[in-house]
Formats: sequence, structure tokens, C-alpha cells
Amino acid sequence: MTYQGIVFDFNGTLLWDMDLHEQVWHQVCQRHLGRDVTAQEWHHSYVGRTNAEIWPLLLGHTPTKAESDRLSEEKEATYRELLLSLPDRVTLVDGAVELFETCLANGIQIGIGTAAGRTNVQFYIETFGLHRWFQPDRIIYDDGTMPGKPHPALFAKAIERLGVEPNKSIVVEDGVLGIQAARAAGAGKVYGIWADPTGRDKLGTVALERIVHTYREMSLDDFR
Repeated sequence: MTYQGIVFDFNGTLLWDMDLHEQVWHQVCQRHLGRDVTAQEWHHSYVGRTNAEIWPLLLGHTPTKAESDRLSEEKEATYRELLLSLPDRVTLVDGAVELFETCLANGIQIGIGTAAGRTNVQFYIETFGLHRWFQPDRIIYDDGTMPGKPHPALFAKAIERLGVEPNKSIVVEDGVLGIQAARAAGAGKVYGIWADPTGRDKLGTVALERIVHTYREMSLDDFR
């Protein structure tokens, strides 16, 4: 295979949940600031960044680490509660599991590079049984030591953990900042995936090797 590894973003890429995150950020903004999050802020300033990077943008000042941690856990606990209240949404994107298993059966390395924090990642691991397919050290997340997207750190580390050259890897993303991060990390191909028509239109504004809606559209041919 020409492409020997693939790294997935998680939120909006393996799980259709970005609308839930957006909904919760609206609630948080109203609760703490008495205003709403604009579409411009959401799509171009927040998606892909870590919570610690979002709070200064949102609050207009840099909070203490304790304040940032408290606000982040408040937001993420609200998000997890909302997701679990919608059982039909607690599922990986159609075809994802089959693609994982196809990759593993053919020696293609797989990993995750997400700006989600530790508590959410642990929730995803337990809820979706991710360790059935992903080695623990190949799930790279916001552990407080790396900048979020569009910085390439998350994807660069994920690709490195796969043990493949960056130009021999594919990254799958749903966000503009994440796509920029994948390019900066040197990924050989960057795919966009869309959950809704708005997401498809957004991806149409950036250069991508391919845009898919579900993983049933991908096969071994994508790695040749």
C-alpha cells in the first residue's frame, strides 16, 4: 500500500456530535456572558481548538488554570449528559467499524488525533469500546501539553505513533482548522467528511483529496 496509516479526528468525524457541542457552547456563553456564539466564531475560531484555547477568546481575558479547568469540565459534563440523553446519536459514523477492521486486517495502522480532553476521551473509549481497534498510545488528545488545531502537534504526534512517514498517511477531518493542521503535519492525503449539508458546503471551500459522507465510501483503493 502507498498509504500505510490513517488518523481520524473524532468529534464530527467518527461521531456526529458537533451540533451538540455547538448547542452546549451556546448555553455556556449565555450562562456566563449573556450573549450567544456567532457562526463565524464557532466554525473559524472554536472548532478544533482545545478548551483552554477557547476560553480566552470567549471570555475576553485569560482565566486561571483552575477556572479554565472548572469551566471546561462543566461544559463537557453538560455535553456528555446531552449525548447520552439521545441514544440514537450514541453510534459511530456508518462504516467506521468496517473500515477499522479492513485496515487492521491489511496492515494499515490506525489512530485518532482529537482536541477533546481526557475526560471526554475516556468516555468515548468506554462508550464505544475504542480499544478493540485503537492501541491506547495511538489515541492522541488534549492532555494540556500540546496546542490545538490548526497547530500540527496533535496530528504529527498521532502519525508518529503509527510508525509511518507523514506522506504515507491519510488524515480524515471535518473542520477547517483540523484540515490546516493535517496539511501542516505533512499528511499525504487529507479527506473531509460531512455530517450535514452545511458541513459539506464548508469543506467545499478548502483543498481536499476527497470528501465523503460515510466510511462506506472508502475502501482499500484509498490506500493504494
